[in-house]
Amino acid sequence: MSDLFSELKRIGIDEKTAHHVAMSLNPDYLATKQDLLVMQETIMQVQLKTEQAFNRLDNKIDKVDAKVDKVDAGLTKEIAAVRTEMHGLSRQFWITFGGLITTILTVFLTNWYFHSLG
Repeated sequence: MSDLFSELKRIGIDEKTAHHVAMSLNPDYLATKQDLLVMQETIMQVQLKTEQAFNRLDNKIDKVDAKVDKVDAGLTKEIAAVRTEMHGLSRQFWITFGGLITTILTVFLTNWYFHSLG
């Protein structure tokens, strides 16, 4: 009985109701209609507290979801900016590479032309 009483108090049932419920669950004690009503009230109190805890948890999860969505939108915007920057760098690379190849070919062909004359 002491363990049940302690457990009921731990989950938030007031002392009088916890004692009454613990006594009504004792096999040596004959439960009355009043005891059953007290037990039902205790069960309802526990359900109510559980629902309240779930609602608080749900609200916290909703807040975290909103923050995650905000961070996700910011990351998407930043990733798009990085992609744009990378495309620009890639384009610059190909233009520079093309210019380098053109310069090498021009020097080679000019050198070849003047060597073939002489």
